[in-house]
Amino acid sequence: MPFRKYRAITDFSKNNTRIFKRIYRNKLHENAPEFRVPEQVRAMGVTVWDPNDKQFPYVHYAKKYGIKEEITPDGAVTDPFAQASEDPNYKTDACYLFEGSEPLSDGLTQAASLAHAVLVEELPERVLKGVSGYNFDAQKVTDHILHAEKYDPTLEKLPRRFDPVIFWNPHPRVFGTPVVKRNNIMLDNFFRYVFLSAIEKGAKADRFKFDRDTYITATLRAARFHTQPMVLRFQPHIVAQSAAVPPPWAKDGDLTELMKLPVQSCAPVDPVIDLTREHVYNDGAHLARQDQPIRLNTLMWSREQDQKYPWTKEQNAANAVLHTFGAAVAQAKRGKDVEDLKEPVLVKGVQLVDGLMDLVAVQLNTLDIRPDNPTKNVVWIEKGVRLYRPKPFYEPMVEVEELNMDTFDKFAAVLLS
Repeated sequence: MPFRKYRAITDFSKNNTRIFKRIYRNKLHENAPEFRVPEQVRAMGVTVWDPNDKQFPYVHYAKKYGIKEEITPDGAVTDPFAQASEDPNYKTDACYLFEGSEPLSDGLTQAASLAHAVLVEELPERVLKGVSGYNFDAQKVTDHILHAEKYDPTLEKLPRRFDPVIFWNPHPRVFGTPVVKRNNIMLDNFFRYVFLSAIEKGAKADRFKFDRDTYITATLRAARFHTQPMVLRFQPHIVAQSAAVPPPWAKDGDLTELMKLPVQSCAPVDPVIDLTREHVYNDGAHLARQDQPIRLNTLMWSREQDQKYPWTKEQNAANAVLHTFGAAVAQAKRGKDVEDLKEPVLVKGVQLVDGLMDLVAVQLNTLDIRPDNPTKNVVWIEKGVRLYRPKPFYEPMVEVEELNMDTFDKFAAVLLS
């Protein structure tokens, strides 16, 4: 719950303080006069070193202690004390990097094009029926939300509120729980509630392993990414792995019908337009418990919307798809660098943004993402389904509004499938 910090009444109001700050800021931006060595100092024969020189202070120490200078072919003096600054993961070939920090311009279509996948914008009926025997309590779900929104005692300085209408008015800073931390607390509570409910129904708890805030990196070298790979790296809040292999959602006849669907094209937009170029990246796959005989099952994470430039529902869904696709590629290349798959890999993902859930499942059928490859990957997604109506981060929440238990049932169905 956000709180305003107590400040004693001072002689100057906030407006006067802003005036003085503006004057001081302008004073700092004034150009200082160029420094010239006084004639009196020159007459004394004092050596004056230029601190802006690239060899300063090495040249001074070399002459003082008699260190031999090394001359490079271009005539520059090398510093023997200099440390190598290159990263060990530096590569000469730049990669196309996805970290989830930039929105995809064309949304789901662009994500499907990058993953060479067909889109199914609903969850399978048989998956939703998997939680028909569970009766989740709405009051418990409400308590889990209020734990994060109301009762968490964190007091961190929150971002300054931006009003798009009265944009010139500076709002006071409030202290409380950051939005991402609130959402992560909720995901922790929801996951624990569903998992314990499954144990009560007879599920074996020792077959699952859980990690929090661990990095996942996947490198894909195929098609146009053969020489300059596509790297997907991110840090989900919860990574659930299981000893059993998650069964594919589509097989036999269902998979044959899905393979007839086309991969959506985002032309004339280039699919890699929103990926950044980076020379520092890992080769292969990196994830938690990489050497253990377990499989990635479900990822859960959250993100905070920018006040000035919020992402659209399509862009949030595309972000969830590429997160889950990257996890599936990391699982497929776990411990080995394979060219293609012998069996499908299924990974599920849950993203929470402003009370909306994006529920994703990616069935990785191939690593060959050439546009002319008849074998395609499959993505099931329920985008932007409302779980509850959150308050702005600067307003306290007393009670949960517009709680939708159907969304929670879908969330549980994805976890337990």
